[in-house]
Amino acid sequence: MPARFCSWKMIPTRILEYEKPNLNGNSKGAGCRFELWDCSGDQKFETCWPALMKDSHGVIIIFNPELPSHLKEIEMWYSCFVQQQPLLDSQCLLVAHHKPGSAGDTENLSLGKKMENLISNSRVFY
Repeated sequence: MPARFCSWKMIPTRILEYEKPNLNGNSKGAGCRFELWDCSGDQKFETCWPALMKDSHGVIIIFNPELPSHLKEIEMWYSCFVQQQPLLDSQCLLVAHHKPGSAGDTENLSLGKKMENLISNSRVFY
């Protein structure tokens, strides 16, 4: 994930900003504005998380199911970024991503008891 460094300190990076005043093409349509932020996936930047979570309406958690450590880490991310805000499970998108060329097995992916509810109430993409 991209991150900027300044004097050896990580700065959370806004990787996308989108704004459209009206979605229907007329002046009466509802507007849309969103930002995506990369918080690096490293707990040493935990002090930045409250600023990233402020006023958020959803969370995207991306992980590599081939790495056993990621299966534990997604529980921590879910707890911090979804449950403690609080957001609904339906406001969380869980993405299992394999590096190109890997032969990952998503058919038998086991995320553990804590994440079972998220799977049934969220969207999961492989």
